[in-house]
Amino acid sequence: MLPIAEVALTALGLFVVCGLGPTRLLLPASLRRYEPLWVPAVGAGAAAGALTLLGYAHVPFKASLALTLAAGALLAAVAVRRRPRALPGALGRSAWPVYLAALVFAVALIPLFRAGFLTVEGYGQDAHLAVGTATFLQHHYPTAVAPQEPVDRVPLVWRSKPPIYYVLGAVSTLSGREPYQAISTVLGVMLALAALGFFLVAREMLRAPPWAALVALGLVGIDRMVLHTVVHPYYNQTWGFFALPFALVLSWWAAVERTRGGLLLLALFLALCAFAYPLALPIPLLALAAVLWQERRRAVRRVWHGRRSLLWLVPLAALLAVPLVGVAEKIGTGARVVLDPGYSLADWGGDLNGWYSEPWFFALRTWFLLALLGAPLLWGLWHVLRALPRDLRRGMVAVLAFALAAVVIFRLRAHGYYFHFKVLAFVAPLAIAIAVAGLARRGARWGKAVLAVWVLLAVSAAAAELALTYDQLPRTTLALRQAAQRVPPGRSIRLDVAPQQQNWVAYMLAARPLCSQLPLLNTSYPHVPWSRKADYILTPVGARRPRDAVSGPPVMRLKEWTLYRERAGVPGPSY
Repeated sequence: MLPIAEVALTALGLFVVCGLGPTRLLLPASLRRYEPLWVPAVGAGAAAGALTLLGYAHVPFKASLALTLAAGALLAAVAVRRRPRALPGALGRSAWPVYLAALVFAVALIPLFRAGFLTVEGYGQDAHLAVGTATFLQHHYPTAVAPQEPVDRVPLVWRSKPPIYYVLGAVSTLSGREPYQAISTVLGVMLALAALGFFLVAREMLRAPPWAALVALGLVGIDRMVLHTVVHPYYNQTWGFFALPFALVLSWWAAVERTRGGLLLLALFLALCAFAYPLALPIPLLALAAVLWQERRRAVRRVWHGRRSLLWLVPLAALLAVPLVGVAEKIGTGARVVLDPGYSLADWGGDLNGWYSEPWFFALRTWFLLALLGAPLLWGLWHVLRALPRDLRRGMVAVLAFALAAVVIFRLRAHGYYFHFKVLAFVAPLAIAIAVAGLARRGARWGKAVLAVWVLLAVSAAAAELALTYDQLPRTTLALRQAAQRVPPGRSIRLDVAPQQQNWVAYMLAARPLCSQLPLLNTSYPHVPWSRKADYILTPVGARRPRDAVSGPPVMRLKEWTLYRERAGVPGPSY
């Protein structure tokens, strides 16, 4: 589908332009054998950082985007001049991972291909807020309030996240598409990059043979819950998931080949993880702390160079004060939830209302299959962990032990399904990569057979997830913009629509004042005000004619909606 390719290539073009220079100049020498895989990942982080800094510096969005592209192109030219080419064979070594990552991208967009046009996949209600935030940042300062927009401000609970929404806004602008048309494709690209990151985890950290690292890439990319996160779509979480494997690889390289460039790239991915999904930050930090524990004082001295460090730390902190406060708030709140067993988790369900089965996180469909493969998978984990260098083994064991403890604790707590889902969604793919590396090691002749069966079962589990996933923004809802055009400017519309259906309806009609007698309440989503009085009334097709509608034919009939004029004299506040 050509429009999907256009958006995907636009995103990759932005990332490559912004990532080639930093990658060529900063990537440690021993990681450069797969340099092409690092370029778009580094570029995603660099673009997010540059656009955020310029945005908070009051530079208009389109000017920020032009400056970001120009700076990326200039830095790339300097880098290519200093280091004219990648290591011999780097492109060839990267070809198969890129090919498989492209297949993972295509699998994640099956619901979009099924829909036949650019829209939003899945049923996650955060999507309309993500799209609205990107639209808002295209036109307004991050802390501004703009009542005329579908989302009138950056949500308070998301004030650490403008970096990733600036990227969505940038891809939308460069591709000539609206953010709602770009979001699912951008998430497909981020999944493909995350899968490449886990290839690097298996290859560079776990020393898996190339074919086994490709298996790890594929299994993680089509893991049922990884796909679930992308297609429904959890925009913030997908960005945090993307940053995780690159942060893990660089955390290990901070110990074995510490370079200033490697530390800067590590800081970039840790910052991206913190801003995109602060609750995921403890995972790479735990691994880093375990790896560097014996030389923790030396590590601190490499970052802190006395008072002169304040010359750049203070201005940077001042410029990013708002998102940094958001990160601190999210981590502080999450820490309270974890450390206080008496704290109620009833308000931490998000859009979840129950548990996801643990086998789903390991690319399997049932507990029977997990029990069947459990012994060989645990053998693979143990076989790799015992062969790793002591510091790296300590880091991996710390992360896996933390995840196991968290899963048990939240399984035992009422309403613990939100944190249970988040912990496993981040750590289970790492366990998959470790198990694959173990099963591929010499001496396990049956390992390849187990991996072949696992891949087939993973395909089945992914197919089950995708079979239930459709688009949440169909053409019939997009058609509501025609209704807004039929209503004169300044005239209001009452939504006689079920509260759970109002998000996208209100988004498409945001050009006119809106109200409802049953607005969506008790959520962090923006909602329309309560009122009975309006100029027009919108109802679903098949609903009874509103008592407050004027007699005669409706103003407009769409496929799934009917627009009526409201009679004069209806009581209530006017909007």
